[in-house]
Amino acid sequence: MIGRLAGAFLLALLPAMAAAHGEHEGHEGAPPLGSAGAVVVQGYEVELLSHPSPLTPGASAHVLARVLRSTDHAPVMAGRVSIGFAPAGMALEPEPATEQTWAGHYAIAVSPRTVGAHQVRVVLAELEGRRFEPPLVVDLPITVARASGMGGASWAALALVVGIGVLAVYAARLRARVHTPSGESFDLLRVGWIRRLLTSRGLQPSLQIPLLVLMGVVVVLGFLDVPDAGRNLATKLTWTIWWAGIIFTFVLAGRVWCLACPFGALNEWTARLAAPRRRLPRPFRNLWWATGMFVLLTWADEQLGVVRSPRVTAAIVLFFAAAAVAVGLFYERRSFCRHLCPIGGLIGIYSMTAPLELRAKSASVCGADHDKTCFRGGPESRGCPMFEFPAVMDRNNYCYLCGDCITGCSRDNFVLRFRALGKDLWASGRRVLDEAYLAVALVGLTLLVTAQMLSGWSGWVWALSGALPEWVRSTLKPVTYLGLVESGLLLGGSLIIIPLLVLAGAAVADRLAGGSALGVRRTFVLFGYMFVPVGLAVHLAHNLAHLLLEGGGIVPVVQRVAVLYTPFFLGDPDWQRSPLAPEAVVAFLQVAIVIGFFLLSLTVGYRLSTSAYADPRAASRAFLPMATLSCLFTAAALVLLSQPMGMRHGM
Repeated sequence: MIGRLAGAFLLALLPAMAAAHGEHEGHEGAPPLGSAGAVVVQGYEVELLSHPSPLTPGASAHVLARVLRSTDHAPVMAGRVSIGFAPAGMALEPEPATEQTWAGHYAIAVSPRTVGAHQVRVVLAELEGRRFEPPLVVDLPITVARASGMGGASWAALALVVGIGVLAVYAARLRARVHTPSGESFDLLRVGWIRRLLTSRGLQPSLQIPLLVLMGVVVVLGFLDVPDAGRNLATKLTWTIWWAGIIFTFVLAGRVWCLACPFGALNEWTARLAAPRRRLPRPFRNLWWATGMFVLLTWADEQLGVVRSPRVTAAIVLFFAAAAVAVGLFYERRSFCRHLCPIGGLIGIYSMTAPLELRAKSASVCGADHDKTCFRGGPESRGCPMFEFPAVMDRNNYCYLCGDCITGCSRDNFVLRFRALGKDLWASGRRVLDEAYLAVALVGLTLLVTAQMLSGWSGWVWALSGALPEWVRSTLKPVTYLGLVESGLLLGGSLIIIPLLVLAGAAVADRLAGGSALGVRRTFVLFGYMFVPVGLAVHLAHNLAHLLLEGGGIVPVVQRVAVLYTPFFLGDPDWQRSPLAPEAVVAFLQVAIVIGFFLLSLTVGYRLSTSAYADPRAASRAFLPMATLSCLFTAAALVLLSQPMGMRHGM
């Protein structure tokens, strides 16, 4: 059934995939094109950018004018700017440029036909309410060149192949040296250096202390350095590198990020010093609070421009650092991380897909151990900081491989092994409403955040605002009621519409199951977990574009910080940096990720249905409407990712 569904789905999408170009309109981290660099005219700094870069003949691209105030490098918004592009010596015809989804960037689409010298003319007609008569004109020469050599993606692929080969040889040698009983997975804890690493008292501090220092640097630079988010380390590091890249660690190694997390360190260290003996009140011991804060952060990103403000970024870091300390003062262990961290719920359900697990070897051995030092702590360990009892732990949601349980167990009753991708989603015996709802809401949230970056999004919002009562539009400023409409779309679509669609699918599935029906609520909770791979796929594909197209921009930012604030010289900042991979490669990887996780979603749903319904026919009938929804959400993701989008995170 899964094979037939997947085949039909792929055949239906082949025309769209063939036409998809994967371009992303504008590129905040793009390199300057002008041979003279930035040009200052009447108190404004004008710099040329492109996406992709460098410009090559026969390839569609965008040329952008980045306009900043020369005094404080603040972006200039809502200006009237025109841009012309032509080969050198030919007439220039500037056309109105469109301001992108971030502030102060104005773009036109171009398609160079030949290599060689070209010219760009930027015409500034109005900035910050000032009209220029005649308009200010900035001319800059640029060069269109052929792409040459291996790109960053090619070198990364080569390194990946070599790395996989080395790991395969090493794994084969370990297998030969360490005997594993037939039918059992290889226990990584039988490798001496891995066991020593996980049980070392110095592992976590060696990761946490440098990141705490880096967090302090982010806060200081966020408040005191240049307000231009594209050149401030606070925003570039936080949103382009960490926020976009951390999700890949969830898929590869589960919750391992929490080993190094500076907020987790503050929470745990404070709890050790204050030594409180009480748990967080029961109403807070669920995912609803963490889910609400994550949605609030996403809304703030879209509506308040968090990623474009170093100061707001620094304030957010300080707020959550203070919250982690405050919770540690009154509640034991890592209560903040377990229940209140804004990305804690996200990490938990995405970690269920990771192909690595730490488990107790035998529940009976655990039952015979009356001390339970793996959980309670003892002379050798502090006990599980995340309140997990290893004897019954069958999922990755809250285990971050700190090794305290391994250290505290006197019976050597733990195994660290690889397993099937996504196994927790169908094999775990614990399924709850808050996790199922979060899984479904993340599908809507990731789809709508992607849609908000489309060039046509503002037009759709404006059209929908026409449905507002006349007294609302006449009373409020357009920026206010347009923001309300956009917020309604984001929050209503992700928190209400998509969950209602899945709830309707659960109702249909329950009816189709006939005498084996579980009830609509239980059906929603059961199948909610099959949508984890769908939301994760969109999240991965979306962030992959940020990393590969904008990630290289961190290098000149670090060079600039080193020159200004340290005695070290790391070279002159080179803002002429190309994306780490061509857009065609990024588009291919996005499609591969989305389709691969769609197949995983079908696998999870099928296994869930066959385990929940004793009658195979009832299981197949109940699975059908949920598989249809998974297919529709995946198709929507592919369509959205194939559209021109603006880059937000690497201005």
